Amino acid sequence: MKNIFAVLVLAVALAGVSFAQAPARDRGVKTAVVEFTPGPGASGMNDQAKRGLQTTLSAALNHTRKFHVYDTRHTRNASGANLAAINGASTAAAVKLGKQLGVAYVVTGTVSEYSQKAADGHGHATVSVRMVEVATGKVKYSGEVSVRSGKPMNAGTQPEMQAQVMRHVVDQFVDLLEGLF
Repeated sequence: MKNIFAVLVLAVALAGVSFAQAPARDRGVKTAVVEFTPGPGASGMNDQAKRGLQTTLSAALNHTRKFHVYDTRHTRNASGANLAAINGASTAAAVKLGKQLGVAYVVTGTVSEYSQKAADGHGHATVSVRMVEVATGKVKYSGEVSVRSGKPMNAGTQPEMQAQVMRHVVDQFVDLLEGLF
């Protein structure tokens, strides 16, 4: 009886070791999301709102399991003061950042409109995003989403804007980008 028990324990232990050494399942394409650059119509967008957009988009893309998103803190450090170039018309700075981070794609963007509480009481935002393929420097996706809150904002605070408007912007972009893979 002791031998059978010992063999059973040994079999379970070996099975556990083999599962632990098995390769992890594919976690998706390596992607970095940079902090978006606000334009003149988005002067009300503070650092907290910019980081909130970057973090929310990164987490949502990662959650799809089609993307393995690089840690946003490291992306911020690597992109530094070069955000205007990375989010600009040329893809060269985004490709350079992507190579530095070792990712296949870099998601960049600009916020052209950002109002926490407009004259009509609603919050609204217009955000452009593009996904740059690091290997080729080509833009795999480029698009713009404009969202207006469904109801007037209570106080027009940044957390309310995040919940009522920016979350919907992120959800639309995630659906679009996820459909590419």
